Amino acid sequence: MTARSVRWVLFAILLAPGCSEPEAIRVLDEPSNRPPVKTIPAEQKRFRTLAAMVPSDSIGEGGPNWWVFKLSGPTAVVTKYEANFNALVDSVKASSDPGQPINWTLPSGWTKGGEREMRYATLVAPEGACEIAVSRASGTLFANVNRWYVQLCGRENEKDVTPANLFDVARKRMVNGRFIVQVDFAGPNDPNAGMAKMPNPHNPHGGN
Repeated sequence: MTARSVRWVLFAILLAPGCSEPEAIRVLDEPSNRPPVKTIPAEQKRFRTLAAMVPSDSIGEGGPNWWVFKLSGPTAVVTKYEANFNALVDSVKASSDPGQPINWTLPSGWTKGGEREMRYATLVAPEGACEIAVSRASGTLFANVNRWYVQLCGRENEKDVTPANLFDVARKRMVNGRFIVQVDFAGPNDPNAGMAKMPNPHNPHGGN
């Protein structure tokens, strides 16, 4: 590796579920002068998305399968319930039991909503202030993270997040024995309003 290079970790396909060490990780050299992710002016951060991707114990035809927990909406609302979202993510436990493949602990005052198309579950904040969507997704880590960024910042900015700078915007950590990935994006566009126009090409059954 030259002085102009830096080692960075790219998930080749997914973080191996249920393992203390990821098995499907590729270590690449990337120029250290790679362009940073564009800075969004504070006045444009009207909406925000918090998302966590938890690798499941299955791999589908479209690639790795993930459990996705996503809270999005006006920045003030998302910020108010950010601690609840993080507590929920910290409680998540995925398993190979087909009857109960994913478990979590609801934050105080939250309830589980009714069935919703395209979702595994909907978790509702007190007084219905916002929702956390729980869904299944497939495909690469980059494809999912880039989609959420585009929902907030627009298709014209889709090249802001690249495989090279992916882990400048995504955070990898261990939760209950599994490596998960979390992102925190803010931008001028309402991500919920654009979801119908931006289906997940990797997941015909769910995800957002």
